[in-house]
Amino acid sequence: MEVGLSQVLIKTTMKRFINQLVFLGFILVLLVGLYSCKVKKEEPSGSYVGYDYYPLTIGSYIIYDVYDTSYAGSTRIDTLYQLKELIFSSFQEGEDTKYVLYQYFKKTTDVAWPDQPDSVWTLVNSSNQLIRTENNISFIKLSFPVKEGLTWNGNARNVYDAHTYTMKKVDQVYNVLGFNYSQTLMVEINKSESIINKDFRYEIYARGIGPIKKDYTVYAYDQASLGTYTIDYGYRKVFLMTEHGQN
Repeated sequence: MEVGLSQVLIKTTMKRFINQLVFLGFILVLLVGLYSCKVKKEEPSGSYVGYDYYPLTIGSYIIYDVYDTSYAGSTRIDTLYQLKELIFSSFQEGEDTKYVLYQYFKKTTDVAWPDQPDSVWTLVNSSNQLIRTENNISFIKLSFPVKEGLTWNGNARNVYDAHTYTMKKVDQVYNVLGFNYSQTLMVEINKSESIINKDFRYEIYARGIGPIKKDYTVYAYDQASLGTYTIDYGYRKVFLMTEHGQN
């Protein structure tokens, strides 16, 4: 009888122990599930990563006033015109969605935009890089997530030599044509100057809009008068956004 009672007690104890293990396992699974849900909810959104510094939305457009100055010896030519960039459509290429960018040009504000685009480019956000293909040449315009001091090779998608782009002034206020944009960033494409040349190029992006200003200055100085910084040839082209919206 004593042996039988001992066996019953052992079996009862083992059963309780197993039930406790099952219960603890259930609690552990539940806690892991809750933690996973919490982690999932706290993942950075597209806005946090910075994708909306260049939104890719069909029908969105930006209009720029473009100030174009070219130099050739003693000749200087100043040209003012307007540029409209419209994200017209999209198509699938592998796992990426590519967006078709139409460009329209006109010389004055009192004439209508042409019916047909002057050029057709593409935009794609692939592998956390905003890639803009211009005349069949691809440039990495932005890298994500946005971060002060972030650098990348802007020519990694083309055949040109490696060229470092640098992200600066992230989420700062910037003024274009008297209007303050509360969250912008600068991409410095190049900033160098010597007694023989100058290459200052940068772009400003506003959150929720895209590029609101582009400034490209590339000069070669006259070598017959070194040190005077007299422009022999080159150009400066400035794009200032005047309007943006949705078609």
